[in-house]
Amino acid sequence: MKVRFTRPALSDLEQIYSYVSADDPKAASRIVAALIEHARNLGATPHEGRATDEPNVRVIVVPRLRYFIFYAIEGDEVHITHIRHTSRRRPPGWER
Repeated sequence: MKVRFTRPALSDLEQIYSYVSADDPKAASRIVAALIEHARNLGATPHEGRATDEPNVRVIVVPRLRYFIFYAIEGDEVHITHIRHTSRRRPPGWER
């Protein structure tokens, strides 16, 4: 399956890079590259993640980095919708 990053997911990656690079730009590059690699691997194993309480949304946890990758399977594509650190609160509207 093809993997596509939505605009919000790309924005998440930019924010992650900006936050981490304030302390260590090389680490920020490694983290973002690892997150992209994990997301792209979902093309081969799209049902790897577990279902969430949001319709048609699945999530995986990136080992050691402690990031969630949220995604949806749309036809023959995997859409990466958000990437969030596990310590962050749920965004508004996710009260369920």
